[in-house]
Amino acid sequence: MCEAKTIKRLNKTSFYHSHYVIVPPSTRSRIWVITANFISLSLVPNHFLKPPPHCRHTRLSIALGSLLIGSLGVTNPGSSLWAQQASAPNQAELDAAIREGARLERTIPSPGMLLLKPAKKEGARSLEANKIEGISQQSASAEGSVVLKQDTMELQAERLDYDEENDIATTVGRIKMLRDGDIFDGHNLRLKLDTEVGTLLNPTYFFGKTALRPTQRYEARGSAERMNFEGENKERLFAANYTTCKPGEDEWYLRVSELSLDRVSNIGTGYNSRIEFKGVPILYLPYITFPLNSDRKSGFLSPAFGTSSNNGFELAVPYYWNIAPNYDATFTPKIFSKRGLQIGSEFRFLSTQYIGQLDTEFLPNDRKAERDRYLFSLRHYQNLSDLIGPLFGDRFARGWNASINAQKVSDDAYFRDLSTRIANTVQTNLPRDYALNYASDFGNLTTRFLSFQTLQDPLAPVVRPYFLAPQITFNARPARVAGLEFNTTGEYTDFTHPTLVSGRRWLIYPSIAYSLTKPYGFVTPKVGFHATRYDLTDNTTGYKSQSRTLPIFSVDSGLAFERPINFGGQAMTQTLEPRLFFLYVPFRDQSTIPLFSTSATDFNFAQIFNENLFIGGDRISDAKQVTAAVSTRFIEDLTGIERLRMSLGQRYYFTPQRVTLPNNALNGVLGVSGNLSGDVSRSDFLAAVSGQISNQWSLDSSFQYSASQKQFQQSNIAARYNAADGRLFNLGYRFTRDSLKQIDIATQWPFGRAAPGWTLLARANHSLSDRRLLEGLIGVEYNQGCWEFRLVVHRFATATQQYSNSIQFQLELKGLSNLGVGTNPVETLRQNIAGYKRSNDRDGFDGSLR
Repeated sequence: MCEAKTIKRLNKTSFYHSHYVIVPPSTRSRIWVITANFISLSLVPNHFLKPPPHCRHTRLSIALGSLLIGSLGVTNPGSSLWAQQASAPNQAELDAAIREGARLERTIPSPGMLLLKPAKKEGARSLEANKIEGISQQSASAEGSVVLKQDTMELQAERLDYDEENDIATTVGRIKMLRDGDIFDGHNLRLKLDTEVGTLLNPTYFFGKTALRPTQRYEARGSAERMNFEGENKERLFAANYTTCKPGEDEWYLRVSELSLDRVSNIGTGYNSRIEFKGVPILYLPYITFPLNSDRKSGFLSPAFGTSSNNGFELAVPYYWNIAPNYDATFTPKIFSKRGLQIGSEFRFLSTQYIGQLDTEFLPNDRKAERDRYLFSLRHYQNLSDLIGPLFGDRFARGWNASINAQKVSDDAYFRDLSTRIANTVQTNLPRDYALNYASDFGNLTTRFLSFQTLQDPLAPVVRPYFLAPQITFNARPARVAGLEFNTTGEYTDFTHPTLVSGRRWLIYPSIAYSLTKPYGFVTPKVGFHATRYDLTDNTTGYKSQSRTLPIFSVDSGLAFERPINFGGQAMTQTLEPRLFFLYVPFRDQSTIPLFSTSATDFNFAQIFNENLFIGGDRISDAKQVTAAVSTRFIEDLTGIERLRMSLGQRYYFTPQRVTLPNNALNGVLGVSGNLSGDVSRSDFLAAVSGQISNQWSLDSSFQYSASQKQFQQSNIAARYNAADGRLFNLGYRFTRDSLKQIDIATQWPFGRAAPGWTLLARANHSLSDRRLLEGLIGVEYNQGCWEFRLVVHRFATATQQYSNSIQFQLELKGLSNLGVGTNPVETLRQNIAGYKRSNDRDGFDGSLR
């Protein structure tokens, strides 16, 4: 470069095959590096400097830099000229950015936010062309294979004119612009370079995914008659179309008269818009806003509509209000042609001190039921430390919190008539639970008020539970002294009921245990004293106010053996773990004590090592028994995964069980099959098999086998196949002799690639004993890449002889919106198919258009 020939003319200098740097005096931070086969510069006299004789040995770029900036001396790349280029922010600047982001957005900036460039470009500019002419500090013109670069922006054209005073670049003819992964191709660009404000005619555009936009999920493309650049990552297009489909796959378009894309706030806004799918207009919207990523945004959500024999035609038009980063609300007007207009709302709130959700629904003058119908639900958790601290001091304030779970509906049939979710229709007791909790180094204290609204099925009425008004419980933290562990639990509850006997119950249970633990095993003797006091209201049922005291003694022990094995070429460790649990509790007659909160437990591996056959505190089972069990595990040495666990256990009774529940034969509690009239010495066998059998298959099963009857009394099997590509198969089988026999099968099975590709969706929960389908679902999902649809047919039992049937359809235009019929099928699929994944969330899909 330093061998360029110099031709002197009056106030003009021309260079051939040259490369130079320009630093305009008005902004030292902007550097121009220009390369051309021929350069012509017009220089004012006071800036003219005769080239030194040793030009052949001096970088021409440095000489021209000195020529244009006067007294600014540049002698090497380490000088002040090069120091003007952008550098990485230091830690203090990053900390300041985080503080400012937290103040404005209430969230810590993401890594992509920290990468965002300043609004005004500061990097070096380079200009390459076959021919460049210009006037110093005023203008420059470039022709032939023009390439202008600065930071991450690049302009490619055949001719470019630059107005240095206004920092405006103008092109004639075709222009291609590359910027931060985006590509713009059009004609006649006029652009202010530092602020990126300008216009482009007849553009086609492509918006890519980069680290500067970490939340952008889909790439997008389109064309327009004109594009206005309104700053970095902000564009306004006229007579435009927009899609996330790959080139050549014009499956859907958003066609708009005017489209504003703000990719800083990730919001798109369209005026006079229509959505075309497969070339057919399917929706017209005079005004539309949509998120350019997966973030929340205020606006109308896609309408949902459907029909049913119970409610007639249904149409819901939700409006979502993104109030703040930690608050939002959804308002849903819903029309039932046979019932009327229902108004629903959902308000969610979150902070460092609280979290909660408020749901309401109101259907005035239901024409079919001839009454007003409503729903109210509030769930709220509140940390009270900041509220109590100013009153009682920070030390006492720590550990206080409160919670509310309150639900109410207008009538027993509300969910059966108006809900299409089985999670709602199976609800019987709606709680109104208010709790105040305190946690300290000594233990946990809870005060609770609990009541219920009991929804009755006319064909299967139920008894309303007792109200707790109030209940106070205390659980002391374990205290360990010289190997001894002290534990204490306590309770006071006032039980009230409109028709049953009411009363107050005091309960305290201190215990002490000593654990001898070695790598090969453990022995833990434990002794406790259970004391209860009942004060009952007057009644004619025979229940009496009284006290009950019981000592409880147990010894839990176990051993652990292990050995290395090789299975299928994989190094594993097999364990053998026998366990013995001895329990002694003397008999106390408890037949005159009411059942406020007590029921029997199931006979299973968790229960056979419990101290009590019952839960709730009103019954303490007498016991003189031993439980024996043995387990073996196969653990993969390399990963630590438990590939298989097998357990076998049985309980041995030295005396017959005497404490019972009314109308309870105790067979299920004791785990004994057959007649209990004679002495019972042992329970049925319990067996369990579980583990991550392979990377795809997992198993969880349990069995109860009667040796005397030579048959299984209970069986529960759950197997799952879950592959990384989204193939999923769940199999469940539940069997209880003479009462329950159900099979539950669910699958998500893709065919072909993630996109495009089909997925079969199905679930059947069938009662074999009743010959009745409890819940069924069949559907398909098709992912084209830029759009996806789901069709789901759903049926489930809502009452003894009633069913809810629905057909749900959803068309999802990726990066724009969801158009649906009926309830959101994604929510239905997640509830019915455990492990369900949308096709976009499976391996192999990234939303790329390339």
